[in-house]
Amino acid sequence: MTELRSRLAAPSVALISIAASIIGIVNEFTYDDRFIVAKNAMVRSPHGWWRVFLSPYWPRDWGGDGYRPLTILAFKSEYFVGHGSPAVFHVVNIGLCALASVLVFSLASRLLPTWAAWITAALFAVHPVHVEAVANVVGQSELIVACAIVAATSLYLRDRLLGRLHLSTAVQMFALYAVACFAKEHGIVLPAILAAAELFVIPDESPWADRIRRLRPVYLTFMLIAVSFLAIRSHVLADHSLGGFAPFTAFSTLQISSRDRVLTALGVVPQWLRLLYWPAHLSSEYGPPEIAIAQGWSVSLLPGTMLIVAILALAIVLRRRQPIVSFGISFACLALLPSSNFLIPAGIVLAERTLFLPSVGAVLATGSLCVAAADRYRTSPHHIGLSRAAQAVLILVLAAGMARSIQRTPVWRENDRLFHQAVIDSPDSYRAHYMLGAWDFEEKRRREGEAEYHKALSLFPYDAYLSFSLAEQYRLWGLCGPAVPLYRWSRSLDPSFPLGHGVFAWCLLNEGQYDEARQQALEAITAGGDLKGMRKIIFLADSSRVADQKEHVSHDTVVPAGHGILPETVQKSALNANARPPI
Repeated sequence: MTELRSRLAAPSVALISIAASIIGIVNEFTYDDRFIVAKNAMVRSPHGWWRVFLSPYWPRDWGGDGYRPLTILAFKSEYFVGHGSPAVFHVVNIGLCALASVLVFSLASRLLPTWAAWITAALFAVHPVHVEAVANVVGQSELIVACAIVAATSLYLRDRLLGRLHLSTAVQMFALYAVACFAKEHGIVLPAILAAAELFVIPDESPWADRIRRLRPVYLTFMLIAVSFLAIRSHVLADHSLGGFAPFTAFSTLQISSRDRVLTALGVVPQWLRLLYWPAHLSSEYGPPEIAIAQGWSVSLLPGTMLIVAILALAIVLRRRQPIVSFGISFACLALLPSSNFLIPAGIVLAERTLFLPSVGAVLATGSLCVAAADRYRTSPHHIGLSRAAQAVLILVLAAGMARSIQRTPVWRENDRLFHQAVIDSPDSYRAHYMLGAWDFEEKRRREGEAEYHKALSLFPYDAYLSFSLAEQYRLWGLCGPAVPLYRWSRSLDPSFPLGHGVFAWCLLNEGQYDEARQQALEAITAGGDLKGMRKIIFLADSSRVADQKEHVSHDTVVPAGHGILPETVQKSALNANARPPI
């Protein structure tokens, strides 16, 4: 019976994972899916597969940021197999999540009894924080990285727990490391996770000098792969990216220091812990002012600071008594580090998809604590009753996790539902209103879009893309009057803002502000804009006939998806019944 249970453990974990996420198979392309997959010529074309290694993750028109060639190659394959159907992409995501759950079971089995390994993997399989990575197609990069890193860690433990690391195992790990890095940059943390395993859970009694000498070739090879990946990434992004590395918008527009970026990350620590261990409330948007951008130390940062100190201290204190808990903590912290903003500025302040891999460490620590609790109460006279109570609690927790995952997955079915739910989940996050407003405008709901944009501006008027996007909407509807102060505000936020010199110049000309129109036209020419059109603006601005010949010129410009303080005149609606386009 015990052997049968062991054989059924991995398949049952896979089935639990599939049951928690299968409803997402009918989801469409949502959010970033539309730009990375549905509208991406690189993905839609069945030819030139090798070009993905020479191209950034985001198309140049949308910023040219990131380098994830294996993810794009996977998308190309799935697009070809399914003729562009979203269902194929979602089937792959669901399958990768199930595979990751099985690999978590394999990893946990190296360290824990089978029953505890199963609990660890089952908790991972139903974790609601995984919904964003699984139900949204672009989360596939997170899934590939997790599968590669967990598999490599399991292989490493298999050999090192028995003694020597075999060459064949090392070769497999090197291949998995390359897959992780080229699927998403966060895969680079694997060697650090393996070093943590060496520190906490490998029972090697030999002196550290000997261990380092024996393992040096392996870690040097890992370093060679990492350096090669970073060099290739740097070369590709230098050739294609519009602005190189793209930090979080709030960090760049507020021009916060590295210190304040780290302080902001400290403030997010309670959110990470909540999402890993109590993910009842989920959201597709996290940002200011709901999450405060630190500008110096404040008492609000105290909970995060105390938590991170306590967590790191716990990992050290439990190193000998509960080494697997220590390893789980280090796994979660290292996996979270690339997107945390502690070391380098990230393109987000918090995103649930980035917690897919860190959750492996969280559930591993939980599984180890389950073993400790079972050992403590095994000799209790109430052992049988406690055991049944523990089983009932486990069933309730797994059922609650699965129910929450099933309930959350349809939120990602299509954009209208996703963006409306985002303002419900995070009413004080400006990006929730920004994204809903952009979607409303795309769906020709002008008044609703304008209202959401103004709400976003009232919450956080420091995003140059937000004010520029609203200005473009006004211009496209022939309302240059309210567009001009928004264009100007974007420039004041970011003097090097790369978009819109030309359209700003046309609106200024249309509003009779000729000197500024001429200046913007010259800047547009310097930035490589339409030379003929800008010369026309300069000519009209310099001509005494401009006042009599003022004309409204429509110029199509596409604004990238974005990632009070404004003049009072733009706070009120410009899209009302009395609004008239300028002549």
